[in-house]
Amino acid sequence: MQTRIRTVLASILAAALMGGCATMSELLPKDPPPPPTPMDVVAAPYSGNALQNFYIGRQYVAQGRYELAREHYLLALASAREEAMRDTLVTELQTVDRLIKTLR
Repeated sequence: MQTRIRTVLASILAAALMGGCATMSELLPKDPPPPPTPMDVVAAPYSGNALQNFYIGRQYVAQGRYELAREHYLLALASAREEAMRDTLVTELQTVDRLIKTLR
């Protein structure tokens, strides 16, 4: 029985010592990566300030902090230049107002 245990332990030790680990040079790629392809810049047609406040407002709604969300939606509405963004913000404001009234 002891010889069997010694044999198993010796084979595990031999396997661990013989090549379980790779060196850093073996892990690195041989060829350098190809250069990145040029990409077109995509920009939203909305005001950056309005988008930022809209995003922060959405985060506050997800956290259940409706008063702070309402404030950020109002800030976003004040800086929004596009009609589509204004419509979205008005809808979000109405929703948050309803949530606030529900909790009172």
